[in-house]
Amino acid sequence: MRIIAIGIIFIVILFSIVAAGGYFYLEAQTKKPLSAVSRAEKVFEIKRGESVSAIAGRLAKEGFISDRFFFKYAVWKSDIGGSLKAGKYLLNSGMSPLEMARLMAEGRVWRDEVAVTIPEGFNLREIDARLKAAGFLVSGSPALADLTAGDFKKDYDFLADAPDSVSLEGYLFPDTYHFEKNTSLENAVRKMLDNFDKKLSTDLREEARKQSKTIFEIVTMASIIEKEVITTDDMKLVSGVLWKRLEIGMPLQADATVAYVTGHGELTRDDLKTDTPYNTYTRQGLPKGPISNPGLRAIQAAIYPTLSDYLYYLSKPTKETVFSRTLDEHNRAKEKYLK
Repeated sequence: MRIIAIGIIFIVILFSIVAAGGYFYLEAQTKKPLSAVSRAEKVFEIKRGESVSAIAGRLAKEGFISDRFFFKYAVWKSDIGGSLKAGKYLLNSGMSPLEMARLMAEGRVWRDEVAVTIPEGFNLREIDARLKAAGFLVSGSPALADLTAGDFKKDYDFLADAPDSVSLEGYLFPDTYHFEKNTSLENAVRKMLDNFDKKLSTDLREEARKQSKTIFEIVTMASIIEKEVITTDDMKLVSGVLWKRLEIGMPLQADATVAYVTGHGELTRDDLKTDTPYNTYTRQGLPKGPISNPGLRAIQAAIYPTLSDYLYYLSKPTKETVFSRTLDEHNRAKEKYLK
């Protein structure tokens, strides 16, 4: 009897070891990708009402997993059998069965999207052209310039102090966006405005309020700074110069505001004399509105300027900025670097 008992115990222990080994093997297989090298992506679609078994079979057949059983086990172990959602998913053989199952349970479906990059300093015309090139705005569709701040004020408080009739110039935050191919112009704009709302932090808004400056004034100034100079330090210095000019009643005399109207950077004397609401040579104060869509560095520079004795600046052909304290210094710099 004792021998039999020992035999039974041995069998139980052996079975436990085998079972444990099988469990750990299954666990490892659900977390193991088919390939650790290949990352080629492919769209896999779950049909509405499709069973877990059918999904697992197609995953194995199409080369995403080595065995349908491992996917089924991952779904059973995670208790998500009734949660796999219909739709298209972007999968690759570098994903494990468990990763695929969770992706489908969370409904992180793939969307036919196109990435569009809006560089810092782009104006509405340039953004409009880029969206059209990406296939979003076909010929004859509304242009960005047709939309006004008044159209979106009820949803975005940072537009509260902007005149209703002005365009959204200045508020379409530069970034890389992923748009679905059927995205409407309004939805694309809202995505950019949402980004602006996120980037314009509470601290930045509060500091502008403390300085008794509106968001519209800040964005307008930032749009000029963005087009005038390149480096962060220069942006802050130029911000200090331009705010100082406003304080003493001196025209801003920013070439970028004139170029916004002419559409070219090589300005002539006649260009500088042509009076428009954006010509800061013929008119004092800020221009009618923003002249570009500034990035965060320019916005921060507009709110946190570097104070200095400078009152003038110019950009050398190398884009380096030369600052001057007096008009005589400035004229000598022009003679030296711009002739």
